Amino acid sequence: MEKRKTGKTTWDAVAHRVFLDVCIEEVEANNRPTRCLNAVGYANLISKFNERTKRNYDRKQMKNRWETLKKDYNTWKTLTQRASGTGRDPNTHTIAASDEWWEKETHRVPKASKFRNAPLQDEEKMSIIFDKHCVTNEHAQVPVPSAHVGPSEDAHIVIDGDENDSGCEGDDLVTAVRGGKGKGKGKPKRACPYSPSPATKAAKVAKEESPTDAQRLLSIMESRSRTKHSATSQVSINPARQEHRDMVAQVVRDGGIAGSDEHFYATQLFMQQEYRDAFSTFDTETPDKRLEWLRRTWAHHNKK
Repeated sequence: MEKRKTGKTTWDAVAHRVFLDVCIEEVEANNRPTRCLNAVGYANLISKFNERTKRNYDRKQMKNRWETLKKDYNTWKTLTQRASGTGRDPNTHTIAASDEWWEKETHRVPKASKFRNAPLQDEEKMSIIFDKHCVTNEHAQVPVPSAHVGPSEDAHIVIDGDENDSGCEGDDLVTAVRGGKGKGKGKPKRACPYSPSPATKAAKVAKEESPTDAQRLLSIMESRSRTKHSATSQVSINPARQEHRDMVAQVVRDGGIAGSDEHFYATQLFMQQEYRDAFSTFDTETPDKRLEWLRRTWAHHNKK
């Protein structure tokens, strides 16, 4: 069985596959608001991963794995953009670039050597996890000699980041630059030069066209992070009122029709932020469990 190592933790093929699957679940559940998972996302990743693999990995091991795969993905995507138009080798399925080009790229970034004889594994899954929050320079203009054909000999990869990078602040991003150093303190600007694949976008659209109850509740949570501003008056609108309406509507879809006890409980409890926060954690549960939570919470709320 294939082994992959991150730090002192050994990742076999099964653990690698489960890790990717759970990360995708958390990304699609909006638990990656920035360039890494939030506290809820990491907690779910740890519990789901250990439950499915019967292991006992902790947050640090999960975080290190995330960072390792992200760096591999960014390196690979930058290589493929730099070699745009050259195609893939029919035998190895990696970039069909010249030996000279590979030698230059691996000299500049030794980690790129792993892709010389084999492509990035699970590229489609990793694109779902890492694509959205990468900063792209898709429209940047990089001068290339007019007589040049194939991968740019002047373009190369620069990975700028600390070994102890948290993944949220000062993320390791990849940029293609011409020459060497960028502006300011001798460091290049960091960017990830690619956009989400059409297949990823199509899958997302298809999923949104037939939302489930869990997806509707997730959309409520996503709306909570948006602050709306008037284009003319620039007056902030408090989203709490719409959030209250959306959550009560979810209770109705769950079976708590207007006039029922559960509907009344929802209209009262959801006026407070703490209860809206708690209810939002039941996004993946069944309707009967959400309604049972309303009954028990109302009883506890009125307990004296």
